[in-house]
Amino acid sequence: MDQELLIIELLSAAEPIYRQAQKTRHKNLFFAFLYSVVFCSVLLGIGSFIYQRLNWQSGVIDSNYWLQGSIVWGILIAVLAGLFFCVNLIQGMILRRSFQRFLLRCVQKAEKYPFVYQDTNFYFLAEKTGIPKIRLPKEACSELLTTLDGASIYLGDRHIFLGFSSLQLVVLTEEPASIAIAASKKARVNHKWILIACLIFFGIIGTITQSRRYRQQIPSNVLPETSTVSREIPLSSDNLLTQLGTAPNRRTNQTNQLDLNNETHELYMTTDGGSSWSFVPLKPEWIRTGSYVLTSGEIPMGYWMDKSYTISADFSWFIYSENDKDLYFLASHDNGKTWQKSLVTNKENQMRYRKAQFFADGSGVLVYSTILESTSAEGVEIYQTTDFGESWYEGTSVQVDRPVQNISYVDSMLGFVSTREKIYYTNNGGRTLKEAVVAIPKDYQTGGLDIFQSPNEVTQTGTSQLEAKFYLLKNSGDDSGTMFACLFRSSDNGESWQFVHQLSKVEPSE
Repeated sequence: MDQELLIIELLSAAEPIYRQAQKTRHKNLFFAFLYSVVFCSVLLGIGSFIYQRLNWQSGVIDSNYWLQGSIVWGILIAVLAGLFFCVNLIQGMILRRSFQRFLLRCVQKAEKYPFVYQDTNFYFLAEKTGIPKIRLPKEACSELLTTLDGASIYLGDRHIFLGFSSLQLVVLTEEPASIAIAASKKARVNHKWILIACLIFFGIIGTITQSRRYRQQIPSNVLPETSTVSREIPLSSDNLLTQLGTAPNRRTNQTNQLDLNNETHELYMTTDGGSSWSFVPLKPEWIRTGSYVLTSGEIPMGYWMDKSYTISADFSWFIYSENDKDLYFLASHDNGKTWQKSLVTNKENQMRYRKAQFFADGSGVLVYSTILESTSAEGVEIYQTTDFGESWYEGTSVQVDRPVQNISYVDSMLGFVSTREKIYYTNNGGRTLKEAVVAIPKDYQTGGLDIFQSPNEVTQTGTSQLEAKFYLLKNSGDDSGTMFACLFRSSDNGESWQFVHQLSKVEPSE
């Protein structure tokens, strides 16, 4: 099953998935807290008691050292349990901030186990035929939905270790084959306890070894002192970076290009194919503020979301944030020799999609979407400028029912926002956002890769006449299931759109 289409269908079952994820997370937090208390009380308590009992007897330094080491190991084990606690807290934050990213991880986990078997009480998931790796109790599995191609999607509770569990998606395209599992639960539990015993044993061996090394060490008064130097990147007066490394010395295939120096972690740009390079005074992570996860996965470091920046000889600009709160706009009109920084808003929160567009008279718009907790809807924040971004004023805040895919403005007043299935338009600079009427032919359907075809723009061809290319999925004929770029036109400034004709097949790389 196509990964992206499966994620889209799972968004319709967002509420039960979110509830089950929260329930599982709370259970894991409880066990992490319980084990932290137990390890701290038992190991630290016993270690302190023995240390105090023997401290007055021999006064042997390495014996005391060994006892102190046992306390340290108790702390380390408690820290390990605490790490489970922190991981679950972080997972909860990720779940609230990026539900789509959470779904992507669930789908990827499900794809690792394409073979499903069953017996009376359990489902068994396998990477290879006949070799089960995961056991899911049927009573802990609930059916989420049935996909368009007839597959049943179940959500199960996967037991991991000593009370900890995680969610596991199960995709059933047919009735699972029966299988007899001979391994006993008792044996599996014993293996887990053996693993814990081995960890404690090696911890004790490590402490004894360290105590012997301690006796052989030279006196501490001749040991060299060590220090850690933190290398701080210098900042200019307006909180921009100053250049430390050297610019690249290579040609590029593109005339305008942004380049990341992996050694110095600095950004450079070229507007002449690499003949010359200019330093960009920003950290890469500042440009990657907010969520950088699409339905196809996370954009890797060294790459940036389309429209987060534009590079040209006469006007280069970047959208960035240093703290995921204050959103800035950085621009250069002289090929990177000087830079001008302006504050867009100090209320940026959980930003995902972002884009800016400018027009010949200096007007422009900056639009970004915000992730809403436990729902597939997104907020849309619109800001406008009349001086090429030197100053910004807030337009409006609206909400759409699905994640934003693309945004395109014809001018500072007329703009469009697309999700996977709908188009919204504004003709007053963003003060209001209304749903457009799109006449989809019966042989096509929405819900594909994107509505706007790359480069994701609506173009004006005449007075009140607009033209755009949409991605549509063919649902009949020999090409059923294939994505096509289709030409649409509007004669009422985007309030309604009519199909003109099919253009070309959409390849996966488009």
